[in-house]
Amino acid sequence: MKRIVLTIVLMAVFILSFLSSANAKNLCLKEGSFVLVHATKNFTTDTLQEGDRVYFVAPSDVWLDETKIVPKNSVFLGYVSMLKMPVKGVNAALSIKITNITLPDGSTKEFSGRLTNGKSDVIGGELTPPASYNKMTHLYQSRLHWSGTTQWVPSGEYEYGQHRGVVPGQNLFIVADSPYCCSARD
Repeated sequence: MKRIVLTIVLMAVFILSFLSSANAKNLCLKEGSFVLVHATKNFTTDTLQEGDRVYFVAPSDVWLDETKIVPKNSVFLGYVSMLKMPVKGVNAALSIKITNITLPDGSTKEFSGRLTNGKSDVIGGELTPPASYNKMTHLYQSRLHWSGTTQWVPSGEYEYGQHRGVVPGQNLFIVADSPYCCSARD
């Protein structure tokens, strides 16, 4: 008799725990996950200052375990965390941190992340091409005589850097710096 009662109680606990977990799941987008976004407007390093707000929109849904965790048209709010102007030899560079997400229903949640173009967290910052080249002769000795080769080598001076920016529709990614959790109802 005790065995039957214990079996019924355990089955009831198991079924109730399964039903409650099926109705409300707490889903988390893991740290390091990528979310595809597009900029809402043009911005460049010559029009921005450090601390300026920038907005990005998710062009498609982000799914996790068959549940929509980031709906299409969610807006990500970020700010310019680092801005470097162009100098001789290096293009301008900027870095953007993401702080909030506004869902299409109007609710706002914290989202910690950074913007990346798939290669680096810094947009721009590339080296510029050399401004000029010099001829240089390289001598070498073969078995019978001395010989030489003339090559064009960079002169050491580089072009002045250019401003860099983002255009709407350009594929960018937000990398989550901490887990983004939300509860979903099936």
